[in-house]
Amino acid sequence: MGIIKILDESVSNIIAAGEVVENPTAMLKELLENSLDAGSTQIRIEVKKGGRELLISDNGKGMGREDLLICIERHATSKISKKEDLFNLASYGFRGEALASICAVSKVRVISKTEDSPLGNSITVSAGKITSLKEMESDKGTKIEIDELFFNTPARLKFLRKNLTEYANMKEIVIQEALANPQVSITLIIEGRESVRSSGNGLENAIVEIFGRNTLKNLIKIDTGYIGNTSLTRSTKDSIFTFVNGRIVKSRIVENAVMDSYYTKLSKGRYPFALIFLEVNPEEVDVNVHPSKKIVKFSDDREIYERVRESIQDKISGTDVLTGDVIRSENFLQQESHPVMKKNISPLKESYNITLNLEKFEKVREEKQETQEIPRSTKAEIQLESAPVIQVPKENEYRKEKIEEKIQKIEKLEKPEKVEEEKIIYEKAVSAEKKIESLPEYRVIGQFMNSYILVEKDGNLEIYDQHIVHERILYEELKKELREKKINSQHLLVPKRLRIDPREREFVKEQLKYLKEFGFDAEFFDDEELLIRSVPLFQFKNGADNLFQEIIEELKSERERDPREKIIISMSCRGAVKAGEGLKYSEMESLVKRLHEIGEYTCPHGRPIIIRLSLDEIEKKFKRK
Repeated sequence: MGIIKILDESVSNIIAAGEVVENPTAMLKELLENSLDAGSTQIRIEVKKGGRELLISDNGKGMGREDLLICIERHATSKISKKEDLFNLASYGFRGEALASICAVSKVRVISKTEDSPLGNSITVSAGKITSLKEMESDKGTKIEIDELFFNTPARLKFLRKNLTEYANMKEIVIQEALANPQVSITLIIEGRESVRSSGNGLENAIVEIFGRNTLKNLIKIDTGYIGNTSLTRSTKDSIFTFVNGRIVKSRIVENAVMDSYYTKLSKGRYPFALIFLEVNPEEVDVNVHPSKKIVKFSDDREIYERVRESIQDKISGTDVLTGDVIRSENFLQQESHPVMKKNISPLKESYNITLNLEKFEKVREEKQETQEIPRSTKAEIQLESAPVIQVPKENEYRKEKIEEKIQKIEKLEKPEKVEEEKIIYEKAVSAEKKIESLPEYRVIGQFMNSYILVEKDGNLEIYDQHIVHERILYEELKKELREKKINSQHLLVPKRLRIDPREREFVKEQLKYLKEFGFDAEFFDDEELLIRSVPLFQFKNGADNLFQEIIEELKSERERDPREKIIISMSCRGAVKAGEGLKYSEMESLVKRLHEIGEYTCPHGRPIIIRLSLDEIEKKFKRK
């Protein structure tokens, strides 16, 4: 007897469901597109439990009793009837697999009524098996209730994403379909709260309803849709929307055409906002590439590329249209104007001045410290030969003598608590001195191109990237401050208003609890604006508002990592000294010394901090060897 056999229908249906219904978002997309194909002008979606419970209702043409019975079968469709139809598609769906796949892995109830039927019909299905069929009163259209998605495939449940992630993806799908069908009113309700609503009154109204008025004001009309000016740039390509014959798709050809059109007009790592609508002969485009129908192939890629690029270039070449009317948020109060920040401090944080912190000891010292000259570098107390001679206090012997002298004076006054305090100060001083003595010997030579610090160490020439050095220092300090809950904030005299993309409202709201740990106190004023009341006591290079926006962009790019780690990396990168920024000699010394105290020699992104050239290599270059 042979070992090959035909799989049971229930097993094959579950396998097929794994391809079509990968997750709740994929299920929502299939059901929404079915409603659109049914000619609906109003669609309402409610989701709960991360999408495992869903209700979608529409006012489309509906189904009769016979169609209701067959719609849950695999490969049952009204969209195509012969193979030639695959190359002339005018609908979203055509495979006839979506509803059958959903029914195979969930409990489903479908209620539907056509316009000319006096009554509607209801069918209930559990794991692909019909459990009831009856007539009932209903409105024209179709209502589908999904309950306990993947209840009979427990292995799939283990791999479902977090509710917040699934809701964000569902919201993105609804936004895309609302833009593709601006004549249809679509409402998405998540856990009882309205998340997206489009009125169905045209594309420009849909843009305002989804992205806000600021976005519409900064869009430029082109032959193939709309493009954004430089105020709408993003850190990812997620805001390049491509629609082919009304279907939202992913197309590298179109994305490349858009980005190439902006070449030299955007800084590195920034991407434009674009809505590209293409009408292509159905025979010239293949949507039957993947069950999700997200990817398309064009018969003539070059023609599509040129069409998109020319439509953009015609509008922006030789003009300043990309920097036209822009609504900008107000700048934050500059740190130097804030009462807390009025002191004249160096570009480095005061806490990074790595001279021994003996303030308490200095307060009790009555005699003037003796000093000694230090010729050329001794350990980390370093100078250039041409620099002024550095005067520094004598070492532990002097400190010990003076502290003990003070202790004796205090003991005579019979104040034991002062004795203990002075002993603690002395022990801290000795501990700090030992740490310095363990540092490697080196000599700071100077700065090259206002970007790199040159250091002589162990017979080698070392080149330090000053930005990465400071970035690593800030990274370690912020981690420590977060761990010890010592990150301080400063209240703004007037709260600052920051515009937020309405699509990102829920995501930003979720991140506010993490940002609060870093000194940001913010709350939403309305769907489009955020009020920032407090900001961290931190040396910002481009303003706290810019840092806040950049942190949000970073958090969006990699949502699976701990948000606090991403915030620390963003703050350390944005707060560090930049390439091209001149440093004083003392500042270079501080950076190098603090780096060696930390003992980490890569930046938080993994790039090396130091390049080393040996004396042997240098002498070979000069033909000495």
